[in-house]
Amino acid sequence: MILKFDVYMHMLDTYRKIHMYLPDDYLTSNKKYPVLYMFDGHNLFYDEDATYGRSWRLIDAIQRNGKEIIVVGQECSHEGNDRLNEYSPYPFYDTHFGSFPGKGEATMNFLIEDLKLYIDLHFPTLSDRKHTWIGGSSCGGLMALYAVFKYSKVYSKAIVLSPYILPTLNMLMADINETYILHHTSIYLSWGAQEGDGMHEFVMETKGCTDLANLLLKKGVRIHFHVKPLGRHCEEDWEKESDQFLSFLMHES
Repeated sequence: MILKFDVYMHMLDTYRKIHMYLPDDYLTSNKKYPVLYMFDGHNLFYDEDATYGRSWRLIDAIQRNGKEIIVVGQECSHEGNDRLNEYSPYPFYDTHFGSFPGKGEATMNFLIEDLKLYIDLHFPTLSDRKHTWIGGSSCGGLMALYAVFKYSKVYSKAIVLSPYILPTLNMLMADINETYILHHTSIYLSWGAQEGDGMHEFVMETKGCTDLANLLLKKGVRIHFHVKPLGRHCEEDWEKESDQFLSFLMHES
């Protein structure tokens, strides 16, 4: 089943809608479930909620694979370019959208201090690090990557799809280099050859992801790569990976 409700973001002084998947029998099963926190929650489940009219249709994948999991999706801001601001942990400049100070730390504070506490209090979660995961695509992929290395005491695995890394790559590299990452941290990292404006952008994206991955591997992080020759930057293509990343999450490691 899907629940929708608002949770207050203290550091940003606003409410944000949560889109949450729960097993249909969660009230009677007497089970506790691992939790996947995700960015852009409105794009996860129903086409009518999705920004571009096409969701990940994640319910189908979860039920098709028989996965017992809770998914908690935070809806992004829809005010102007606030999504870019709230989904970046660093200040950056984008040639199309301009300059942003980056409010990603405030977003992470919400996820950990507000949202996770609320979810663990009200729902049957396995709240330990081993069973707490995070994921996202594009800017959400950047945030999922940041979350899993910067807050590895909270999250043990991350789904990082088509991450928007190039404007902040140097800051990411420096931050990873200076951060202690707990053992048994794992990342599913994917990107596609048809996401940008041409082969040059794919080459730059591949180099950036590879440089980040090499540094993370040196820090002991396990990485599952998925490079897609026909991969596009859209929900339809991220849906095609759902069987793989759900299997990655549920595999004991």
